[in-house]
Amino acid sequence: MPPLPCDHVTLTRLVVRPRDMDADRNVNNAVYFEYFHQARLEHLARLGVYHPRAPRRDNLFALAENTCRYLAPSYYGDVLLIWTATHAVGRSSFQLVYRVWREEDEALIAAAHSVQVWLGAHGGSAPLPPAVHAALAASCCPHLPKLPPRRGEGEAGA
Repeated sequence: MPPLPCDHVTLTRLVVRPRDMDADRNVNNAVYFEYFHQARLEHLARLGVYHPRAPRRDNLFALAENTCRYLAPSYYGDVLLIWTATHAVGRSSFQLVYRVWREEDEALIAAAHSVQVWLGAHGGSAPLPPAVHAALAASCCPHLPKLPPRRGEGEAGA
């Protein structure tokens, strides 16, 4: 596993459970999005942007886009390390990037990217609150591309 690309990466450690697997005995592709959800909340909580026990109105963001590139299978019992980093911050949205590594052999299992939109009182897009914007902007890790290049491709998604 390479060194962390910046000081603001959140590490989430997960163990693959029996229910995570599909008929092929590897982790089902949809389960990775559950992993990203957990890692996203841990990252945002660490930054002080998400407060699990705060009133709902204080945590109003919705997932607008979620993309994953699967690079290798993972199996029951694998210990996975998920890197989560802030990639970009806009007026009303922010982007996160994820890398899933298998601890045992340091294989890169998956890479993902998500876009979150802050919601206003009526459920539409709204500007990020100043404190949220500041926390996210201070945690940006632009050196980690959205997705790594596919085999045979040059640099992608930066």
